[in-house]
Amino acid sequence: MAQNQDRPIIQSHGYNGSEPTRICPHCGKEKPLSEFGFRKMQKGEHGVIRNQSWCKECRGIK
Repeated sequence: MAQNQDRPIIQSHGYNGSEPTRICPHCGKEKPLSEFGFRKMQKGEHGVIRNQSWCKECRGIK
């Protein structure tokens, strides 16, 4: 069976009623996952997609 290599690994902290949340280690605020970007990490032949640690606001992305 083929695996979907583009499926992201989601790291979350809680749930706000509409989507999973995570705490930004930079600002300390709990925010919905939509406030975090994604990054592709190299691991073996295919990269692994994970959500960013810092929120978009702390990373300076508008």
